[in-house]
Amino acid sequence: MSDTTLDPSPAADPPGEAGPVRSLSFWEGRGELLIGAILLAIATVLGLGNLGMDVIGDGGLLGPQGFGWFVAALATVIGTLLIAAALRRTPERRRSLAAQERTNWRAVGLVLLGIIAFSALIDIVGWLIMATLMFTAVATGLGNRNLLRNLTVGFVMAAIIQIVFSGMLDLNLPSGLLGGW
Repeated sequence: MSDTTLDPSPAADPPGEAGPVRSLSFWEGRGELLIGAILLAIATVLGLGNLGMDVIGDGGLLGPQGFGWFVAALATVIGTLLIAAALRRTPERRRSLAAQERTNWRAVGLVLLGIIAFSALIDIVGWLIMATLMFTAVATGLGNRNLLRNLTVGFVMAAIIQIVFSGMLDLNLPSGLLGGW
C-alpha cells in the first residue's frame, strides 16, 4: 500500500511560519495619500480664491463665498482623514492592500475626460449639454454600463440645477449652443 501523504519539501516554510518579509516602499498600501494631497491642494486653491474674491455688500452665509468655504472645509477634513488613515496603517495591512490594489485606468481616464471636457467646453457648448455628458462619463467610468439611463439621469439633474440657479437664485449658467433658442 502506498503512502498518499506528501511531505513538504525542505524549501517550503513550516506551517505557522511566514516566509521572508519583503520591505514595503513608502507608497505601497497607501494610495489614499495622493488623493488626500489632491484634496488639500483643492481646498487651498478654493480658500485662496475665496479670500481674493470681490464681494459687493455682505454676502452672508449663502453668499458667493459660502459654498466655496463649505467645499474647502469639506475637502480639508476628508483629505486630512485620508492621509491620517494611510499613515496609521500597520505594515501587515499595507502588504494586504498592496497585494489587492489594482488601478482601473479605464475608469480613471473616463472620469478625468469628463471633468476636463466639462471644464474646457462649458462656455462653448453650455451647462445643460456638458453637465449631462460629464455625468454620463463619470457614471460610466464608475461602472454603470446603461448609457441611456446615464444620459437621462444626467440630463434631468442638469436641468433641475439649471432651473434652480436661473429661476430661484437668478444666476445664469452658460447656455452655449442652446443660447439662441
